[in-house]
Amino acid sequence: MSREDSYVRILQSVAQMQVSIASILEAKAAEAEKSKAWICNHLTAQQFAAHQDQVQQPLEVHDGLIELIEAMTRMEQSLGRHLQIVIGEQENQGGGMGDYSDLLGGGNK
Repeated sequence: MSREDSYVRILQSVAQMQVSIASILEAKAAEAEKSKAWICNHLTAQQFAAHQDQVQQPLEVHDGLIELIEAMTRMEQSLGRHLQIVIGEQENQGGGMGDYSDLLGGGNK
């Protein structure tokens, strides 16, 4: 398998990962909408002894969603860094310096 074929396979894999990530985010959005509806309809002031308890329950749901978003963001940033390295290597082998040559130590200083 040639280098170009390897790069194409890498890019196809990354594209498929992006489709999977989009599906995960769609499912989480639907879950968040269901949680919102449940919280708005079932968590009333009469069900809690103190206002602090009433606020704590929705905050726990919110914190879980924030953690998921942060994890997905870190994964996307990692994918982006790896693609920059791959693109930088490909451009350097083609004879051009490329935008990412400094990343690989190939830049002129």
